[in-house]
Amino acid sequence: MTTDLPDVHLVIYGAGRFPPPFGLLGYLFTVPGSYPDDLPAHLHGPNQELAVYLKPDEPDTWEARATEGERRVYATGPSRRETIGLAFLEIARRRRREAAQVAAKRAAAGLEPAPPYAVEVTSATTLVLTGRGAAVLHQVVPADDDTPARYHCHDIEGSGATFVITADQPVTLQTISTGVLHARCAHGLEDADACFENEPDALAYITDTLTAFWPCTDLPAN
Repeated sequence: MTTDLPDVHLVIYGAGRFPPPFGLLGYLFTVPGSYPDDLPAHLHGPNQELAVYLKPDEPDTWEARATEGERRVYATGPSRRETIGLAFLEIARRRRREAAQVAAKRAAAGLEPAPPYAVEVTSATTLVLTGRGAAVLHQVVPADDDTPARYHCHDIEGSGATFVITADQPVTLQTISTGVLHARCAHGLEDADACFENEPDALAYITDTLTAFWPCTDLPAN
């Protein structure tokens, strides 16, 4: 099975960033949680950060290691480029193996290949509510010793006017979120924020998370 490697953006890190056995100097890169491309959408996870560096005890060998969790080593190699490529391939191998195990367990339990219900959050807006009215929050500047928190806002009516509300008056923040309930549709899982095995659990999540939602109408023909 072939695996296409995504574009890799390297960020230099310096002394003191990581303890041994990390190299004193090196580079950081990210493996997307959706990698590889054939990973089922319901198994997508958070992005994973890795460091690649010359091994302190083997100055001709590069090593790629996760920066969080167990800080597992995914690859070693003679060059930085090759080591990064090998790390991607190893992560793809592990994720495909885990996906196959999940698929086998779902089949054994009599479940569908993928969770049939998914909730996608399509928009979220935070309102700043005061005794004078409401505004749309753009940015929060935290309070310091002498100055209360400041809320940079714009007009809720869409006129484009911007202004600052300070927390020296009663202020309430309220987030309004909208979304879509996907039920066995052709595209629900790719952008899903949460997946469920049954509709009641999906609706309970919607009640806790969204202000309003609508069902997806892209249902399979059969």
